[in-house]
Amino acid sequence: MRRIEADQIAVMSIHYQFYPLTRFLDTARRLNVSAVDLWAGYPHLLLDNDWESAARAVRAAADDRGLRIICCTPEQVRYPLNLASTEPKVRARTLEYLKRGVDAAGVLGAGMVQVVPGYGWYDSRKAAAWSALVSSLSELCSYAAQRGVTVLLEPLQIIESNLVNDRYDAQNILRDVGSDALKIVVDTTHMSVRGESLEEYFDLLGDGIGHIHLNESDQVPWGQGTLDLGHFLRVLSRYDYDKLCTLEICSLPHYVDADRALQENVTYVQNKLAETFRSFNLSNGGKYDV
Repeated sequence: MRRIEADQIAVMSIHYQFYPLTRFLDTARRLNVSAVDLWAGYPHLLLDNDWESAARAVRAAADDRGLRIICCTPEQVRYPLNLASTEPKVRARTLEYLKRGVDAAGVLGAGMVQVVPGYGWYDSRKAAAWSALVSSLSELCSYAAQRGVTVLLEPLQIIESNLVNDRYDAQNILRDVGSDALKIVVDTTHMSVRGESLEEYFDLLGDGIGHIHLNESDQVPWGQGTLDLGHFLRVLSRYDYDKLCTLEICSLPHYVDADRALQENVTYVQNKLAETFRSFNLSNGGKYDV
């Protein structure tokens, strides 16, 4: 049992799409956050043919502020991309794009790149799309492994994917791809909508979990939804979780005043960390009172 530390908490830049990336980096630094999860999409880091110089500039801006970039998260959900497409041109375009994401992670100093499972036609059997997804991930993970990058796959809600939605789907995709470079990122929003728990994910997947999206319901700032952050922190502690957690805000109304949303989110989590582990005593078997 271990306490969850503040330096395990990263923040994602996705809700700063209407602001310069430097605004996000400055605010993260002001809030005493040390790690950031970079949303890679226009206007912050577009993974086009000129991505490398842009990635170097982003890395320099983060370094100047004493921030480490821990993950590259290319935009995929709203782009014309689909790892599970049965159309060869779409799959080839998707793989080319996500391989750039792997390369960008290297330039950024990040050890992880996050992907989503894509989807098959909702009015058809899933076997063909699942096979395409396994093939795509196998190729991407082989590419990433050669570059020392871990591929994180996120189970999504049914409104975004019909392939990897729960812990059993996650277990199956890890088995079928069979690559040490592939890990699962558990998003507590998606997990809770599905009626699952962190305990169930850890019990089933164990070290197959590589990252956590520690999110409030509907991916709003913490304290504005219905989920119990203290419970999640205690679960992470009981399972000796020593990896990173990313805080995301994907609720569009909060994109307008991005600074306020980030500050509310980070402050709530920082206060909850202090509250949850205030009596944590390593000398007494790692017990704590709340």
